[in-house]
Amino acid sequence: MRRSEVNGETIGVVFEPDEGSNHFAVVLGGSGGGIPENLARRLAEGGVSAFALGYFGAAGLPPHLVEIPIELLEQGIELFRERFAGGKDIGLMGVSKGAELALTLAAELGDAIGPVVAIAPSNVVWYGLNYSDPMAATRSSWTLRGAPLPFLPLRPEVVPVFTDAGMRTDVCYDLSDHDPEAVNAAQIRLEQARGPVLLLAGDDDHMWPSALMADQIVRRMHDHGRGEDVTNVTYSGAGHAFLLREFFTSPPPFDFGGTAESDSAAAKDGWGRVAAFLQRSRP
Repeated sequence: MRRSEVNGETIGVVFEPDEGSNHFAVVLGGSGGGIPENLARRLAEGGVSAFALGYFGAAGLPPHLVEIPIELLEQGIELFRERFAGGKDIGLMGVSKGAELALTLAAELGDAIGPVVAIAPSNVVWYGLNYSDPMAATRSSWTLRGAPLPFLPLRPEVVPVFTDAGMRTDVCYDLSDHDPEAVNAAQIRLEQARGPVLLLAGDDDHMWPSALMADQIVRRMHDHGRGEDVTNVTYSGAGHAFLLREFFTSPPPFDFGGTAESDSAAAKDGWGRVAAFLQRSRP
């Protein structure tokens, strides 16, 4: 396949199948930051031209996942559309915080976004992440037109749990810890999205309750008459990083949940679903 680096105000790497493709997707990584090349390369192997788009944690980008401007992503999506996709429809694929971002972009950018795949998704906007600055947890992850998007902060009395597998953070993302009005205000208005949505989650996620939050997304879409536009798949025994585990080169510092066997089975099924979903839509 062809690999092309994009530098400037937009930072990322494009992977295009040698035989070409009529389907295009921007790929968004999670809280590790940087450029999600492994995910985009794998998606291109499945026949989709994929743009691994950085939004923090790489040279030329914000250093931390705190109040990232939605416009930064909008600019990258339009560059990919014009330079590589010939003006065709652009889908999104995001993992973890990238899934939260992908769903937010679909809701806020409307007609600019086609089909969306959210792996280990969130139904709300959460707090920012900067492990050297506790105040980041009192700020939103994203901004739009200079204003922070409504979000749920980290409650000050809540701390991660440490297990033999590493740091477990799902206790930091308990929706029941927050006032229902605050949860409603922070919900991603996905019913405003144009395209169809595919949700994939594991029911043993130790980072945040992605299966529960995926169910909440489905409920909201049904409540707004968009139930037929969302597909939700939950993998039994899989953890937060089922789609990422194969790319780990050393044991991660987090307890992601799941087992190697359940994650592998979920990834095998998941990659097939993702590629088929992004290619079924009209170019």
